[in-house]
Amino acid sequence: MSREKALKRINEYLAKQEPKKVELALVDDIEKTYNKIKSDADALSGAIRRAANDVDDIANKSKAIIKRIDATDSDVKKLVSSANDLGIELPSEAKISIRQLQAYRSDLSELQSRADKAANGLYAMLG
Repeated sequence: MSREKALKRINEYLAKQEPKKVELALVDDIEKTYNKIKSDADALSGAIRRAANDVDDIANKSKAIIKRIDATDSDVKKLVSSANDLGIELPSEAKISIRQLQAYRSDLSELQSRADKAANGLYAMLG
């Protein structure tokens, strides 16, 4: 085989090999892209978990405050009953406080319900 033929065959062989190098470079690019996306997605999952925990904490704190309001019910009933028995009107501060407690109970019950649903939805996203 002549030198020219040998060089020609080597060049033909190398020409065929070059696309494989490009394909290997693409594999590296895809792996790097995958690793970056995985890292970003993992960070989002962590953020969702923290948000779910925060919302769950809000629901639990709302529930605890509602229990404290419920614990005042017997005192409120006694106060109103005593005022009625004595034939006196409750002081305006007491009336306002009682109305505000009822409003807080309603608002916090709604908040607790929505926060529970939101936390459950976020936890469900995590699988």
